[in-house]
Amino acid sequence: MAYSMLTRCRSWLFVPGHDTERLADALASGADAIVVDLEEFTPAASGDAACQAFTGLAESCRQKGRLPMARINALDRGGRHELALLMGAAPAAVFLPQVDETNQLEALASALDSEERRWGIPPGTTAIVPTLESRLGVERANDLLRTSPRIAAALLGTGDLARDLGLSAAQRSAALVPFRQRFLKACDDTDILAIDGPWPETHGFDDDQVWSRQCGFRARCVVDTRQVEPLHRLLTTPSSLTIHSKRSRT
Repeated sequence: MAYSMLTRCRSWLFVPGHDTERLADALASGADAIVVDLEEFTPAASGDAACQAFTGLAESCRQKGRLPMARINALDRGGRHELALLMGAAPAAVFLPQVDETNQLEALASALDSEERRWGIPPGTTAIVPTLESRLGVERANDLLRTSPRIAAALLGTGDLARDLGLSAAQRSAALVPFRQRFLKACDDTDILAIDGPWPETHGFDDDQVWSRQCGFRARCVVDTRQVEPLHRLLTTPSSLTIHSKRSRT
């Protein structure tokens, strides 16, 4: 399986699937990957319509050199239905939320096998990106990320992780540092792309992104299109610290 284009993505922009204005802004943002988020950003009542609209978005993404992706709900909470609606558009990757058990990823890999056969998509084409959003998920990261060869990248869900840890807004930045570092090391150890979590504050993105890059991250989830340009700039600005090297994945 070759996921080289996917693992070169720097910006992973999450957008609601039902908001046509936000989708248009995402396409114009310059983000490398556009992720329709059915789990958190799209109301359940709009889920089917968002899945059906994904075909047009995916085509627009490919015309602009972007990678179209989706984050589904857990398979037993509507995600299997969403996957059946989405797969005709051949998303480059499918994100799975709240991953802390290997059987969640095994089930998604099996479902993707079936959907690729149904739609005539070459086997193994669709990557899996698990979202680790709990202390348990981060602790088990090395095992989780070895579950399937489809796993090309992983996302650290820092918002839900902070809630799982019971952190206040004031504690969040400093307290998440060891979890971000542990997640990055697990991704390095398993040779997949580590996607750092989003920065939710109005201010401070540039400083946090400098730290993220110095730590070794080379990709980041964003939820605000205004963060795409500074993210790309800061990821290409030479750092005073040594950046962890990663082997290319083919």
